[in-house]
Amino acid sequence: MNKKSATKNNQDVYILPLASIRRVFIVFGIVSFFIVLLGGVFVTVSRMRQVTLSAYQNASAQISQRVNETIKLLTSLAALPEFYEPEVPWEEKVAKLDKINEYYGYMFICYVDQDIQVYTLGEEPASLASREHMQRLYTTKTNLVTDSFAAGADGVTLNYTIAVPLMKADEMVGSLFASIYFDETVSLLKDAASVNEAEAVLIGSKGQIMSSTNGLTYGSIYTDYLREASYVEISPDSLESMLLSREAGSFKSAEGLNPKLTYYGPVENTNWDILVSVDFLALFMSVLPILLLVTVLIAFAEIMLFIFVRKHIYNQKTIVEHLVTSIQKLEKKLYHDDVPESVDFEALLNMSSKGLHDGLTGVMTRSIFLAHAEKLLGNEQKLLVLCFVDLDNLKILNDTHGHQAGDIALRQIGSILRAYETKYEGAVGRYGGDEFILILRDIEDIEELKSILAELVKKLSFNISYSNQEIKISCSIGAGIWNQRDSLETLIANADKALYEIKRHDKGTYSLFNNGEEVYEES
Repeated sequence: MNKKSATKNNQDVYILPLASIRRVFIVFGIVSFFIVLLGGVFVTVSRMRQVTLSAYQNASAQISQRVNETIKLLTSLAALPEFYEPEVPWEEKVAKLDKINEYYGYMFICYVDQDIQVYTLGEEPASLASREHMQRLYTTKTNLVTDSFAAGADGVTLNYTIAVPLMKADEMVGSLFASIYFDETVSLLKDAASVNEAEAVLIGSKGQIMSSTNGLTYGSIYTDYLREASYVEISPDSLESMLLSREAGSFKSAEGLNPKLTYYGPVENTNWDILVSVDFLALFMSVLPILLLVTVLIAFAEIMLFIFVRKHIYNQKTIVEHLVTSIQKLEKKLYHDDVPESVDFEALLNMSSKGLHDGLTGVMTRSIFLAHAEKLLGNEQKLLVLCFVDLDNLKILNDTHGHQAGDIALRQIGSILRAYETKYEGAVGRYGGDEFILILRDIEDIEELKSILAELVKKLSFNISYSNQEIKISCSIGAGIWNQRDSLETLIANADKALYEIKRHDKGTYSLFNNGEEVYEES
């Protein structure tokens, strides 16, 4: 009774390794999480250049468009006689400019006369002759875009000024200028950069910060911030030289462990530069919700799979327990509780329920074969051999003629092996898709064994008829002789080595592994 209980417990351990399976699922879950995390890192790094370049192009286009459309408006107004003719009263000019500005929404559009006096309705003319940018405009007589500066009635309101000369017969008779709100430029930068989780900075002609989306101090020198970074791919002096020479490019930097990529380049028709940066952490956080969703879906799929596997294991356990109970009852009926040393387990297995034999070939399933093989080894005193039988080129057969042709071949191989199982009081099972495992007993010596293997190889070389075609079938056999000291696992490994040797050198024959010394190949 104790022996039976031990056998049952061993079967439970083999059939129901839930703890091991649970550990596998936990490890798989942890590995999956890190794979998703690494995937997110890889995607983020891959996107950084594309996102940074896109944000830079967007920000540069937004600022350039606002500057260019202002220059175009002022140039078209400067071509009208009502603005460049000195005889037209300044009140009339200013009134028209105020109406135009109501539509375009600048801080203001103003008229300046030849003496650099600016006019505003209801106020006395004011001199702008002291302003450096107006002196440059009247000296060069070319369009001018200023850096940001403080202006307005309060003297502290920041703005950007775009001015064009009023020309009459090659003589400068005044100018028109429009001032863009400082906050409007900041808003343009934010709209262009924030979509891509980027930060944008507008740099003036002297390298000073004029506008930024990340709270950098107005008027400070941008390259000073680079000197404070933990890593910068380009030196601040080199960057300053490139900005002054109106070059475009990119560089990498880092603040602590957070890598950053920056694109920079000039703004058309100005002395400004735009720098747009994307840091790894901000971009990674933007894809984090997707990564978490993927992780949750994988976890859910893993849980569902575990539940399915556990249910399948419990079902198999129930079947095996029922089988063991049936066998024990049958033993009692046959032997009246006096079970002899040798029991015809093959007969008992043949009487068992559905599921113990392979449905296609009729041989034992792998688990049942292995359990039965242990019994055969325990009772065997004579020469015993275990064979791996492998159908040659099953994949080619299936790919060429279809799986039905492969099934026909496997079914016939199973029939041949069952005949040898009966003849030599052994056992046969299906080990894998195209592999069978066969035990032969009651063999006198190695010479008889070689004769049996040679005969079996010939039997396993046959033709099948399928779709009006004759298809040649052959099998390879790797055999291992049991030396009564090795375990079943060692015997299987020896036969597998023999099969490997025959597959490596040839097919359609057999190889014999004897006493763990060397492999004998036979043609």
